[in-house]
Amino acid sequence: MKYPKVALVSILSLLSLLAGCSPSDEPEAAGSDKVVIAAIPKSTGGDFWETVESGAREAAKEFGVELKWEGTVTETEIAEQTKIIENMINLGVDAIALAPLNNQAQRKPVQTAVDNGIPVVIFDSSIDGDAHSSFVATDNKLGGSLGANFMAENVSEKGKIVVFRYVQGTASTTRRSDGFIETARGKGLEILADPFSESGTLEGSKSVAANTLERYIVDGKLAIDGIFAANLTSTLGVASALDDLRASGITVDVTFVGFDSSTKLVRELQDDKIDALVVQNPKRMGYLAVKAAYSASKGEALESRIDTGVQVVTRERLETEPAIRALVGL
Repeated sequence: MKYPKVALVSILSLLSLLAGCSPSDEPEAAGSDKVVIAAIPKSTGGDFWETVESGAREAAKEFGVELKWEGTVTETEIAEQTKIIENMINLGVDAIALAPLNNQAQRKPVQTAVDNGIPVVIFDSSIDGDAHSSFVATDNKLGGSLGANFMAENVSEKGKIVVFRYVQGTASTTRRSDGFIETARGKGLEILADPFSESGTLEGSKSVAANTLERYIVDGKLAIDGIFAANLTSTLGVASALDDLRASGITVDVTFVGFDSSTKLVRELQDDKIDALVVQNPKRMGYLAVKAAYSASKGEALESRIDTGVQVVTRERLETEPAIRALVGL
């Protein structure tokens, strides 16, 4: 079969062009040089962590980062979180932003990541050791102390207080509880009990709250002056336990200070069932964690501690301060 001369020349030219190409001459796949950041929260459910994720994704978009957001279902799956960290190391991500479930258990995998050339930024809750590049978090001890100051202003001198901690080994909530107790005692308040939650679930927190508060019911009344709960789950658990007491005819007249916010907790604040919420800025936390991880991946120097802020939110502040309304999503 004969080919037209023009077509033959075109074919020969094309073959010559292809023969001159090598794999290294081929254009790189789009996005192949994009920085990859793994963000590992304490869990992937609930208002708080969903808000942290929104901030993390905002930063990823702003800095052109590919974000791998992966966490456990609950905040007690320490071994599973370790597996997630190890998987991200095996994937060769450029940096990791981690909210550790346990300040001791996650120390070794963090060191392993750094030994493999992957910088780690810790956020929300601290970790033992100094392998990480920076710590992005609320000043949790200050938050607890602010809650105690509010409590002291709203209960009688030498008031009797119950503190509901979260699960053991969680550094952030431990610092909040310790900060509250230290300041409260300094103000002359009496801490009657400070139990840990049975689990990281709402049910576990409610169970501990119900069992503890039952001990202080005298003549149909809850005979304590105040309650402090150290995080979102424990605050929700206490709120639910108090609702059950009211429904059963028990008189509940306490100053209740919780930590963190959600749609339900803000509604309870507006309804005077909660007197104050110590509120972090989870969106800012997620944003700054990813921003810091991105900077670390570039070898840039970081501050050892990046504070994300904390506020005491009351019904009055909700009504009068637009910034506070925005903080809790109103």
